[in-house]
Amino acid sequence: MTKALIVGAGINGLCTAWALLRAGWQVQIVEDGPIPNPLSASWDYHRIIRPHYAAFPGYGARIGAAHAAWEALFADIGSAPYVETGAISISHQQGDPADISARSLAETGVAHEVLAPEDLEKRFPMIESSTARFALLSGGGALLADQIITGLLRWLVARGAVLVPQCRVLAVDTARGAISTTQGAMQADQLIVAAGIGLPALFPDMAAFTPRRSLVVYADPPPHWQAAWASGPCWTGIGGDDDCWGIPPIGDIPMKLGLGRLSHVANPQFDRPTSAADTAEILAGYIGIFKDAEAFRPRFTLANFYLMAPDERFLLQRRGETLVLTADSGHGFKFGALTGLDVAAALAGDEAAIMQRLAGY
Repeated sequence: MTKALIVGAGINGLCTAWALLRAGWQVQIVEDGPIPNPLSASWDYHRIIRPHYAAFPGYGARIGAAHAAWEALFADIGSAPYVETGAISISHQQGDPADISARSLAETGVAHEVLAPEDLEKRFPMIESSTARFALLSGGGALLADQIITGLLRWLVARGAVLVPQCRVLAVDTARGAISTTQGAMQADQLIVAAGIGLPALFPDMAAFTPRRSLVVYADPPPHWQAAWASGPCWTGIGGDDDCWGIPPIGDIPMKLGLGRLSHVANPQFDRPTSAADTAEILAGYIGIFKDAEAFRPRFTLANFYLMAPDERFLLQRRGETLVLTADSGHGFKFGALTGLDVAAALAGDEAAIMQRLAGY
C-alpha cells in the first residue's frame, strides 16, 4: 500500500489525509505542536464560507464544489458542523468590493439577491442602510472549525492514520521525500508539506510567503438587537476599505467581528497577545456599519496567524518526491475538503491540471 507522510495537521493537512485514506493510501501526519494545535491557523470556533470575492472570482466559482466536498466529508465523519446563515456584502459606491462581487456572481451564475436599501432595512434592521447603494445577499454560513477538526481526527485515527504530535521538522529532503525531525528521520512514498506558517522556515526560497496577524473580537450585541442578530447573516465587504467581516451569534458562540485593514505581517512567536486598544479599534470600525455598534459588549479578542502567498493564491508545487501545499491568504479553511480531494486527484495522475487549477483560483 502506498504511504504518504504529511507535515502539518491544520485543515489542509488533515483533509489531504482524509482524501488519501479514501483513495487507499496509508497516512502518517506529523505536527510541530499538539494535535489539534490551538495555535494553528485552522483552530477557532468557526470560519466563513461564502461566494463573495471581488478580487478573485475564481474562488466564488468553486464554492459550489467546496460545499460538495464538505458534504462528502461530513457524511464520512457522521456529523455536519456547518450552519447556513447566508452572507451579505454592501455596496456604498460604484466599483467597491460588493459591486464587483455582484457582477462576478451574475457572470458565474451563482445564486444571489440584490437588495435595495429599503429592503435591506426591512430584512436586516440591525445593519445600517442609510449610505448603502444596495446589498448583495447569497448563500453562505459558518463552518464550525473546531468541531470539524475533532470529528475529522476521530475518523482518521479510526481508519489507521498515524498521528505524531510535538514533532518538529528540522530539514526536508525533497528529492527523497524524507524529513529529519526531533523524533528521528522519516520517509514515505510521497511527502506532502502543508506546514502553514511554518513553510518559510523549511524552504528558505519561500521567504516571500509571510505570516500575517489577523484580529477578531467576540462580542454580544446590545439586548434590543440580539433577536435580529440571532437570525442574521455572515458579512464581508460591508465597510468599504475597512473590510469588515464576521459571523453572527451561533448557539452559545458570540458574534465574531473582524477588520481586514488591521491584518499585517507579524511574528507568530511574539505577537499573539492582544490589547484593549486592539479590541477598541475593531469595534470602532463597526460604528456606522452596525446600528448601536458603540454598545457592543466584547467578551474576548484573539490573534490568529495565517500564511500570505505573494500573489494571494493557492500553491501545490512538486519538488522531487515532495509536494508543497499552501492555501494562500486566509481562505484555506473554506476550501479545505476540496483541497484535500484536489491533492488526491493530483497524486492519482492529474497533477499538472490540478496545479494549474489551483494557481488560477
